[in-house]
Amino acid sequence: MADSSDTERRAADQHATSVLSVTELNERITSVVKDTPALHGVRCIGEVTDLHQNSTALYFTLTDGDAELPCMIWANRYREMDADLEDGTEVILEGDIDYWVEGGKIDLKPWEVIVVGDGDQAAAVERLRSELEERGWFDDEQKQRPPAFPERVGVVTSLRGDARYDIQNAIHGQDPTVDILVKDATVQGSEAPTSIANGIHHLDRSEDVDAIIVGRGGGSDSNLQAFNTERVAEAIFTANTPVVTAIGHTDDRLIADQVADVATITPTAAGEYIVNSRQEFLASEIEPLEQQLDAAYETFQQDHEHEQELAEAVDEATAPEGLPPIYYKVAIVVLLLLLLVITGLWLGVI
Repeated sequence: MADSSDTERRAADQHATSVLSVTELNERITSVVKDTPALHGVRCIGEVTDLHQNSTALYFTLTDGDAELPCMIWANRYREMDADLEDGTEVILEGDIDYWVEGGKIDLKPWEVIVVGDGDQAAAVERLRSELEERGWFDDEQKQRPPAFPERVGVVTSLRGDARYDIQNAIHGQDPTVDILVKDATVQGSEAPTSIANGIHHLDRSEDVDAIIVGRGGGSDSNLQAFNTERVAEAIFTANTPVVTAIGHTDDRLIADQVADVATITPTAAGEYIVNSRQEFLASEIEPLEQQLDAAYETFQQDHEHEQELAEAVDEATAPEGLPPIYYKVAIVVLLLLLLVITGLWLGVI
């Protein structure tokens, strides 16, 4: 007869190997989170990013530059707090870790928010932005226009992301003859600035490309911080090849966007710009010619009309008063005929 320990072990094994629905597994995770004292009443310091809200709640991400934690505050609770949050604000949050069963998402729900001040990350970005602006790296005079008819385009992005396919489809959808060379790069994290900069340098110096597209798909503010670094900005600024940024975002412009020759908000938009630039080129070249042709044709018409007016004026000036020019000509012919007839009769009499 099996002892109780064997029975409990078999029950535990059966419980561990049972097939759970997503809801059942998420509920089990929720119970673990709720039953863990260390996840209640936690205090965490970080910087607010990706803040947005609706009538129900305020959502944002708390980051220390390396890791992120989703946060949510109910709107009625936030209105009672003595805090005015915005992106870049450094805060200390106190609250509970919660797990959302339906969405399978863990977040921090703070009941207290202490504003420390401007975050180090946001302040550092603004200092760099001001410094680069003083250097003239954002000036329009420094910008290069990508060629109207590129034969080969370099792309710096992750081979594992969708951005490379979005760019490729946008370009080849209009011109499948364009050659696309993708340089794999890490686009977020501590290694991203060096990886992106090296990709730009490689394409600019070692490959015969007509333009370089640099970017990635969308992401949180902290995920895009590689494009707010001096290393990436310098690689773009010093490149001899025109650089187009293609970073999936719609909020404040990143430093890389400001340094780039052309900034677009998505990889697809960057690809479309590269092939559409030829249409803009043709328009810029053909429109003046069309205008010159229209002007020349208008001048010709005016000259022709002027000549006709002069001819009509001469006819009117030589015609008897009150008779149109055509009647005057007919009258002359009739008089000549009569003169011939009279002359003939007179000769016959003689």
